[in-house]
Amino acid sequence: MSDRRSSRPSQVRPRAPSTGRPAPQRHIPRGGSPYRVSPHKPIDRGPGLPIVARALLVLAVVGLGGVILYGATGQIGRIVGGLGSAMSNILASGGPSAAPIPSVGPIAGAPTLTAPANSYTNTPTVDIGGTVPLSLLGSSGYTITLYDTLQGKAPTVVRDQIAIPATATFTIQGVTLAKGTNVFTATIVGSGGESAASSPVTYILDTAKPKVTIVSPKDGTTVNGTTVPINGKTQAGSTILAQNANNHTSVTTTADGTGNFTVTVTITPGSNLITLTVTDPATNVTTASLTLVRGSGKLTVALTSTAYTFSSAKGANLTFTAVLTDPNGTPIASQDVTFTITLAGVPPDIQIRTTDAKGSANVVVAVAPHAADLGVGKQGSVTVAADTTFGHVQKTIVVNTAQ
Repeated sequence: MSDRRSSRPSQVRPRAPSTGRPAPQRHIPRGGSPYRVSPHKPIDRGPGLPIVARALLVLAVVGLGGVILYGATGQIGRIVGGLGSAMSNILASGGPSAAPIPSVGPIAGAPTLTAPANSYTNTPTVDIGGTVPLSLLGSSGYTITLYDTLQGKAPTVVRDQIAIPATATFTIQGVTLAKGTNVFTATIVGSGGESAASSPVTYILDTAKPKVTIVSPKDGTTVNGTTVPINGKTQAGSTILAQNANNHTSVTTTADGTGNFTVTVTITPGSNLITLTVTDPATNVTTASLTLVRGSGKLTVALTSTAYTFSSAKGANLTFTAVLTDPNGTPIASQDVTFTITLAGVPPDIQIRTTDAKGSANVVVAVAPHAADLGVGKQGSVTVAADTTFGHVQKTIVVNTAQ
C-alpha cells in the first residue's frame, strides 16, 4: 500500500547537509559603523507662524467650512459676523498692541472781556482787555482768539494765537474797528478744542459830527422874561452846552433817548447871542446859535374876589381867583400858586392851588353869619404868590367887613 503523503510536495525547505563544521557567526560591527543609528537630536523648526497668523489660518479654515455648510441656508452673513467678532477678540487679547493715542487737554473755561465805559468812539483802533481763568495762568498749551461780529455778518477772527498771560488780566492792543457797531467776543483754544465764547462787548466807531436842530424859539424872537427855554433835537445821549455871550452864563443838559432836549438860559435886556455846543457820545462836536431879544413884558398875576366887602350879620362865601401869565402874555398852566388868607371871622389860612390850562386857580372862603362881628369896620387881605421859570410874582387885595 502506497504512502499517500509521499505524493504531496513538501512545504519544508530541506536543511543543507552537514559538513561537520560549525555554522558561521554574524558579526555586528561596533563603534563607527556608517550604518549605526546616532542618538536622537530635536529638530530645529524655527519660530513658526505668529499667534495672530495661526489664528487667522484657523479662522479661514473654519470660515470656509461654514460657508460650504451654510451657503444654502442664507447664514453666510451670520458666519462672517461671528468671524469678525472672534477676530476682534483675538487681536484684543493676543495681537500686537495699537499705537498709543496722543492725550488731549480739557477744554478751558471762557475768558471775560472788559466792557468799555463808553461804547462810542471816534478813534479807528482800541485796546481790548479782559481776564482768563486762574487755572490757565502762564500755560503754554492754550491761546486766546478774538472775534469781531459786524451787523448782519458772521463772526470773524481778528486776532489769534494770543499767549495766556502770567497774570489774570490781558490787553489786546491796537484792534482795528470797522465803521459802525463792532461786537467782540473771545475764546480760549487748546489741544482739547475751543472754549465757549465770552460775553460780548461793543464798540461803535462814529466819526461824523452830530446834527442839531433848534425847534423853538426861532432866531430873532423877542422874549419877555428873564429866562427862555430852548428846545431842540440832536443825536441821542449827546451833551448840550448853552452859552449866552451877553451875560457870560452857561447851562448844560443831555439829549434823551430820542434826541430831544430842552435847555433854559438866562437873558438880559436887549439882544442875546446864544450858542449851543453839542458833543455826541463819540466826542464829535458841532455848534449852532441863535439871537434872542428880551422884551419889556413882565410876569404877572391877577387876583380878583366875588366881593370886596361883606356883611358880618349875613356872612359870605367869597371866591378868590388868580390868573397867571408869562411876560409874553401867555397863560401859565400847571403852576402852583399860594393863597394867604387873613379875614375877619375866619382863622388865618394858607392854601395851595394849581393853575389850569387858562392859567387860573381859585379858593373859596366861607364866613358864617356874625362870625366876623368883632371885625366890623376892619380890613382883611388875601395874597397870591407864584415862583415860576420867569421869576417870582405876587398880588394882594383888601376885603372889608361891614355891619
